[in-house]
Amino acid sequence: MNASRAFLLGLLVVLALGLTVLTGGWGDLYNETDGQYGGAARVMAAGGPWLVPLNNDIPRLVKPPLLYWAMAGSMQVFGVNEFAARLPGALSWCAVAVLTFLLGERLGGTWRGFVAGAVMLTGLGTFTLGRIVMPEPTFVAFIVGALYCAVVGADTGRRSWFLGFWVCASLASFVKGWHGLLYPLAIVLVLIALDREARRKFLPVLSWQGFLIFLVINVPWYAYIEWRFPGYLGNLIYGEQIGHIVGSHAPATDYTNVPRWQFLLLHVAWFFPWLLLALTARRDSPATSSSLSRLIWIWAILVLASVLLTGQRQDYYAMAMWPAAALLFSSRLQGQIPRWAVGVLAAVLVAGAIFCIWGVPHLTGASSTASVSERSTAWNTVTNFDAGVWRSLWLTAVLAVGGAALAAVAAVFVQGKARFLAVLAVAISLDLGALSGTAIVAPYFSLGTLKEELAQFPTAHVVFDGDIDTASSLLFYSDLPVILLNRNPNQDFIVRKFGIGRDRFVDQNQLKTLWEADQPLLFVVEKRDHDKWANLLGMSELKSVGESGTQVLFWNGR
Repeated sequence: MNASRAFLLGLLVVLALGLTVLTGGWGDLYNETDGQYGGAARVMAAGGPWLVPLNNDIPRLVKPPLLYWAMAGSMQVFGVNEFAARLPGALSWCAVAVLTFLLGERLGGTWRGFVAGAVMLTGLGTFTLGRIVMPEPTFVAFIVGALYCAVVGADTGRRSWFLGFWVCASLASFVKGWHGLLYPLAIVLVLIALDREARRKFLPVLSWQGFLIFLVINVPWYAYIEWRFPGYLGNLIYGEQIGHIVGSHAPATDYTNVPRWQFLLLHVAWFFPWLLLALTARRDSPATSSSLSRLIWIWAILVLASVLLTGQRQDYYAMAMWPAAALLFSSRLQGQIPRWAVGVLAAVLVAGAIFCIWGVPHLTGASSTASVSERSTAWNTVTNFDAGVWRSLWLTAVLAVGGAALAAVAAVFVQGKARFLAVLAVAISLDLGALSGTAIVAPYFSLGTLKEELAQFPTAHVVFDGDIDTASSLLFYSDLPVILLNRNPNQDFIVRKFGIGRDRFVDQNQLKTLWEADQPLLFVVEKRDHDKWANLLGMSELKSVGESGTQVLFWNGR
């Protein structure tokens, strides 16, 4: 390894570890996937079942258990805390950055590899979404790993690399589902079909030994779960997976769909500032055509098209193609980024910094922030915060945007690789600002701020007005049973067919009975609904013991 390569790869690794691993304990876990995975892993780490992940004592079998296991192992080593919960995903994101570097290096040398890895790591959305506790970061790491193994195997002809393709693809499937194999296999098959040069080199990836590896890694768990819960596989395939593909309401995991135009537009933010600069940059040399470059294009197009064609999608569903996008952007960003483009970026950021300093403190707008259920996507979140929330981000915004503006101004006065590094400083400043901002607004997305209040009532039950998805942080921060108000228990396959957890659902009449009983009861609702529930419970005012964003924690006084 030459000194330049060692330095750039080392710099990327240090950046990756610093941005993902070292910041892992910063900020509460949110609801949705953060709490779902954190809560189930917490149960495992405490001695609960490892083959059947539990959320609120109800089996959660929508995804295979590999990520749960990694998180539970992390918690057994580092304790039950945010750092331990985020560590497997953070290490996965580091692996994605390094693998992107290695693929970029094969495309165009060490500098291009560094550029691709840095773009993948520091895009405003690739960084912030990659930090969420969910299967996608680890899923993507194994997808990129599989494709890297296929590429090296094609170049060297060594069978072990092709088997590595199957190991990585199989583990991707054991993290998130069968498309962990489908994506990389489809990419290679399309390349083989379209590229005569690649056909001979990549064809050995197809082997019965590889398929056997896939079966050995994936089949036992699914077979066990089907044996424990007959009908599970049918519900998973037809209700969950096909349901999302065609856009129907899946029994257990219905969510707010992101329209296609929003989904595409959000990717400008996910890759800010890199995408906009890549569109203006010029190549140092003419574009070259190779089997690897064609594989990258197939990778990007196939994953993005599959997400756009499905009936339901969320903000991050194209994450599996983000490394391919970073590799494509790097073909331009490795060269000379135009001074005028950096100047425009600097002007925008300077204007943004000025607005943050003098405009944000005087913001006016909506008088109240939308409820948790109304902030289910990134788009809805940004458009439904009231002015007070934005004002709470003032200092973070000033430091982040101000720092980015200074780096962008510096980028105007340098050129070549120094200009790229200056823009990299822009991206890192914005990333750290986003990280700080998500920690500040955590009470609007997490009930972790109520953990001390909840700990004061060790024998209580918690009634939550909403779905478990929007209360899932309770599963990580509290041992208390969570009872869902006015939710349909039959929406969940396990509850519907086996009756497990049916006692975790109540209607309004049952709530009133529980409220008047001698058992301590806590009640989490939106603040704006206080009068509604006070009237139903026959009280003029409910006793509050804590608040979290737009929600409040009431106590029945027992």
